[in-house]
Amino acid sequence: MGDRAPLRRVRLTAALACAALISGIATLPTRSLFAIDVDTLDPSNRFLFRQIEKPPDDPQAYERIFYKNELIHCTGSNEAAAANNRAIALMEQANYADAEKLLREALARAPLFFPFEYNLGMCLIHLDRLREALVHLRRAANLVPEFSKTYLQIGYVYQRMAKHEIAIDHFRKALAINAKEIDGYVQIGDIYFSRKQYSMAKKYYEGALKVDTRFPNGLLGLAKIHFIKEKYRRAIILFQTIDTTKNYDKSLHYYYAECLYKMQEYEEAYKQYERLLTFKTDKFFLTNSVALIRHKLELTKRFIDR
Repeated sequence: MGDRAPLRRVRLTAALACAALISGIATLPTRSLFAIDVDTLDPSNRFLFRQIEKPPDDPQAYERIFYKNELIHCTGSNEAAAANNRAIALMEQANYADAEKLLREALARAPLFFPFEYNLGMCLIHLDRLREALVHLRRAANLVPEFSKTYLQIGYVYQRMAKHEIAIDHFRKALAINAKEIDGYVQIGDIYFSRKQYSMAKKYYEGALKVDTRFPNGLLGLAKIHFIKEKYRRAIILFQTIDTTKNYDKSLHYYYAECLYKMQEYEEAYKQYERLLTFKTDKFFLTNSVALIRHKLELTKRFIDR
């Protein structure tokens, strides 16, 4: 079984190559499971990128793309890479309106450049224009159907729209494409958590932890269940085991702070609320108010100052 997964990925890549050739793009052979090399035939807009799961270590990398903090970044200095990275810089400053304008202008010049479609979809999520976000994320999925994280984002949009079954279908699609895309399990678990179906939520959180026993968001999911059941000490023990040097759901700091507050450990709770406020561009604040967290911070400070 372990030998078959890579072969399936190669076939998917071959299918993508055929589709790319039909649309006028030459697709070079891949050299690893997650790598896709693309070279446009149009000399006025030539670019070469490789889709990989982490930033490239090779200093000679020529216009590659990589995934970081839910956005697609580029190396290289051509017009497409430069425009993409300027848009990301704007998004990191929470200037989504200007980022949208820049990405739309860039898409008009390079409509087949995957990072533009994907990042525009993410930008529109932060602007709370979910239906428009879906349009661009679907286009991104059509351009690079093997990139599992696009389906996670599409699922997230449907989750925000309260279309839970469609969201679950997309999370499962991400897992079908890449069995190691274990945030798919967690996001399905989060839907059941929101429905107060805690035994089902636990099943999916544990599913993620079967793949990676230290997966931050899987541990967070179990801790959230302890929190909701008022088992605060158990939740805190799990929060303390989560490795925050890796990518993780920033709602960790909210639930951790809430647990500490319930346990009257106000100084530590204050630190967690304060830490959460350093991530104001995180998705957490799309559904939660910055003002609310600031209020909780001030309330906690009053208890410390007593």
